[in-house]
Amino acid sequence: MKHIKLAVIADDFTGGADAASFLKRKHANVVLLTGIPQTLPDCDCVVFALKIRSIPVSDALKKVHDVLLFLDQYHVEHLYYKYCSTFDSTPKGNIGPVMDFLLDYYDLPYSILCPSLPVNGRTVENGILYVNHQKLSESPLKDHPLNPMWDSYIPKIMELQSKYPCFVLKRNESLTSFLEERMRSDSKFYIVPDYSDSQDAKRIVSCFGDNFLYSGGSGLLEFLFDFSSPEKIFQTSFDNRTIILCGSCSKATRLQIQHFSENYECLSINESSDDLTYITSLIDEQKSPLLIYSDAVLKNFKTEKKSSALYTAARKIESILSSIAVYAKDHNYHKIIVAGGETSGAVTSRLGYTAFYIGQEICPGVPVLIPEEDEHLQLILKSGNFGGKDFFLKAMNMWKRAKRTED
Repeated sequence: MKHIKLAVIADDFTGGADAASFLKRKHANVVLLTGIPQTLPDCDCVVFALKIRSIPVSDALKKVHDVLLFLDQYHVEHLYYKYCSTFDSTPKGNIGPVMDFLLDYYDLPYSILCPSLPVNGRTVENGILYVNHQKLSESPLKDHPLNPMWDSYIPKIMELQSKYPCFVLKRNESLTSFLEERMRSDSKFYIVPDYSDSQDAKRIVSCFGDNFLYSGGSGLLEFLFDFSSPEKIFQTSFDNRTIILCGSCSKATRLQIQHFSENYECLSINESSDDLTYITSLIDEQKSPLLIYSDAVLKNFKTEKKSSALYTAARKIESILSSIAVYAKDHNYHKIIVAGGETSGAVTSRLGYTAFYIGQEICPGVPVLIPEEDEHLQLILKSGNFGGKDFFLKAMNMWKRAKRTED
């Protein structure tokens, strides 16, 4: 039976790339998959990037179950459910339902919830999730157009999502006493440990490193394991035609668009942009990098009404940007940069690639992805809130790429 040291289930495509990049830092031989393969490529870590963050619970659980059935063919040492470092979900899921399903499937008494990613300003203290020292529900992320962050206290968020209780483990609290007390009253439960820096991460690993199931953001992945796989990176340069597609409406992406527009052409589209003739002609003629973004980035989501029309418009924009990505790929664009988790999922699905090697990291959590089926293409998937204002320029100028080759 084939041995896998760590399998990761990520709840969206940018999250999958994020997790894979942190594992790559530890010299893991990691492959990113966007579906269930016939056979597993040679690797000691596998990341399944699923698009399950905002879909109906039943659909999310079906996709997770399919992965678990596939993994049952292998000896898996550890499993990690990777979700957004801002606990990005709707009020009733899908983090809680998926975690409940995993606990039940493997008949485990508990697991940890560690959304922290200190390198990007996400930390947890006394069960409260902070973003750059602000409580999550008081940060700019509270106005997320699809999944507004309505609370900062993780046990309260889980209360509406999970059938099992959730408890805070403070930094200096005894784990042995904590577990003894919890297990006397609860058969299954979740633990939220303090996690503000690397010392906290090492403490969590020392306490829970032997567990089978973990969950959280990508921050903990860098500390869980060390790998000894040979580096599989190959550097070359090639025609660097670039297209950037932005479905994200985050503050970070807005600043990145503004910065990029100072030197390069940008095109705004909306859900009514059905006629792609003008856009495709622009792509054909374009000699310099082109950025296409949703005009929703200009809206004020503090006042924008969350309605079915808003969600429908977002899905339409994702469809349009996906069509543009396919056209660009078919017309000799070798680098496709996508901003936004939902948009990245739609674009990747439409491109049809299912397995990726992990290349150079542009910023924490955002690597270059090389499709196994097309090693001439660079795909860069950025979570909306990641990266500095010059991210698109950095990504555009990244001429190195990864290729699976032994040293």
